[in-house]
Amino acid sequence: MIIHPDDAIQRGIADGQMVKVFNERGTFQVPAIISDMTRPGVVVASLGYWRKLSCAGTINAATAATFTDMGHTAAVGDALVEVTAIG
Repeated sequence: MIIHPDDAIQRGIADGQMVKVFNERGTFQVPAIISDMTRPGVVVASLGYWRKLSCAGTINAATAATFTDMGHTAAVGDALVEVTAIG
């Protein structure tokens, strides 16, 4: 998961450190990549592994299980989350 340096500093997160990403829907854990490739206030996480292959959850835990009104496809693209350091 990519996090902006300003956000990482505010949360005490070091590059490569495991972080907990969560919201009211669920939680998952990933290593942090500190980079200015994203804007402050925005984190970027890839889809990751299948749930059965992950011991710490996947990004799907924090996304909505709703469908779009056009095409009835998955409405996933962004989610409001919080990030905290583990350990």
